[in-house]
Amino acid sequence: MTAAGAANCRMDYNMIQKKGDADMCTVFEETRKEGMVDGRAEEIIETGYEFGLSKDDILARLQNKLNIPMEKAQEYLSIFGQQTV
Repeated sequence: MTAAGAANCRMDYNMIQKKGDADMCTVFEETRKEGMVDGRAEEIIETGYEFGLSKDDILARLQNKLNIPMEKAQEYLSIFGQQTV
């Protein structure tokens, strides 16, 4: 948890504990995956705005491409949408 906290990641520690041992490799792997999804979300949002898509269309693309719920898509849009506007 210390390494993940230092990396400022938003991982679900309870999910990791349910999977079994939460060693450093698990934490680093989950942090890497989270970073990749964050990067994809940022690119989808940036590209969506560049092509004039509406917020609803961008949210739908985030959900579809990243297989995430609407709440997570809205979170990404609030984080990365501000940088693009």
